[in-house]
Amino acid sequence: MRLRLLAAGVAGVAGAASMPPGHVPLMAVVLAVVFALVANAPGVRSAFFVGAAFALTFFALHILWLPASFSVLLGDVFWPLFPLLVAALAAIWGVTTAAARGLTGGGGATLAWLVPGWVFVEWLRGLGFLGFPWGSVGYTWLDTPVAQWADVLGVHGLGVLTTLLAALLAAPFVSTPRRRDGFRYHYRYGFSTLGTARGARLGVRRWLAWPLTIAVVTLAWWGGVQRDAAVRASMQTPDRSALLVQGDVDPFGRAAGAALELDVHLDLTRAGVRDGVDLVVWPEGAILSAPLEGFRGEPIRAMLRESAPDAAFVVGGRADVPGGSANAVFGVEEGTITGRYDKHVLVPFGERWPLLEAAAPLYRAIFGLFGLPLLTNTVPGPGPAPLAVNGASVAAYVCYESVFPRIPRRMVEGGAGVLINVTNDAWFARGNGAEQHFDMGRLRAIETRRWLLRAGNDGITAVVDPTGRTVASLPRGVRDTLVVSYAERRDVTGYVRYGAAIPWMLGLATLLMTLWGVARRW
Repeated sequence: MRLRLLAAGVAGVAGAASMPPGHVPLMAVVLAVVFALVANAPGVRSAFFVGAAFALTFFALHILWLPASFSVLLGDVFWPLFPLLVAALAAIWGVTTAAARGLTGGGGATLAWLVPGWVFVEWLRGLGFLGFPWGSVGYTWLDTPVAQWADVLGVHGLGVLTTLLAALLAAPFVSTPRRRDGFRYHYRYGFSTLGTARGARLGVRRWLAWPLTIAVVTLAWWGGVQRDAAVRASMQTPDRSALLVQGDVDPFGRAAGAALELDVHLDLTRAGVRDGVDLVVWPEGAILSAPLEGFRGEPIRAMLRESAPDAAFVVGGRADVPGGSANAVFGVEEGTITGRYDKHVLVPFGERWPLLEAAAPLYRAIFGLFGLPLLTNTVPGPGPAPLAVNGASVAAYVCYESVFPRIPRRMVEGGAGVLINVTNDAWFARGNGAEQHFDMGRLRAIETRRWLLRAGNDGITAVVDPTGRTVASLPRGVRDTLVVSYAERRDVTGYVRYGAAIPWMLGLATLLMTLWGVARRW
């Protein structure tokens, strides 16, 4: 048992190194270790601890930026909360691996269950109030040709490719639970320990999974190269230009200095705008000093028009809505608001807190530990919808929403020709959280085959082309602007058209594997 847990823990460390940024894309090899341990586990309890041990080390490293960042902003009191989060994530994967072993009885059926089941649970983990899709294994292929299949498969389809390869790699080392004659074949180095001729043949057959693995990887890699070349050949010369503004303002001093921040963004726009720039993009929450809509917003809208007379704007701000305010992004053209999108997926315990009104005294005490007043909930928007700006339809979404593929997918499905992500990543004070956030968002450009314009408060401000490559960017922590070129696209990818069906297919495949695993044990 100890050796199993040690192996799973080491696999978790390797798994963290297999994820962006600066990663070696070997997640399939890492998961092969975990899958083999689960399939050979003597019981459900052992399988639970294998999955939990893997997740414990994986998430402890993969999201280590979380306590590192918030301890800078909120003090060291945040560190004791981090183990609770990691333990919760570990429990999710522990339950998943326990279910795989318990429903199928071990052996090859467990491997088969884990191929769709692992990714289906990843999708479930991104739903609801506590949705947190960090660590989805499909991102391991980013910056490889295989990632180009995301325009058909999406990140979850890439995840299935990863788990399929893991199952194939693990197959030679997985024992068969039982046969009708009562024997149980145990495989060591791919061969049956019974020493029979039939057992040897079965062991040799299991090694055929490795040539199949090589064939699948080769085909996926070669096909990705071809897809990349085809997309690049179809990309029209960028005929539009935008000014991306990076104000680099203090995320905690905003309430007191909102008017000053407006001046910062206006000054940067005046200094950075050039002839031919048809769009200016400001980051999330750039306008907080006054409402942008209605009569009260006229002075600010006039300032926007004065700073770049020939350009339209996409700016982040707040909108008054029934029940409170929304984290919004506005389209503004010639001093007139052309559209508004209210953030739909809110950050748990960042923009929304459960039972805040009912448990106000408790929250007031907790916020006091961090030196904060009692905060208020942000009201979620009705759902993803394109934003009208500059005579076009754009997919403008806010910060955290970039890691939820369904948000930009539905906007592009609604006619958006370019992706615009406004964000405030100044909360990522230390570690590689900001880079992870940016890299996960880059896969949205491949899934939709759209140019991505990204304006961040302190970075990462960048333009990404439809193949997911970063064309130009600003370093984090500087106050600057970036003039970029881009083009609208009207083609619709297979993922945009059919991507909504992928979770249902994963769920159905998991159910079928469950039924097969149960039936074979009777």
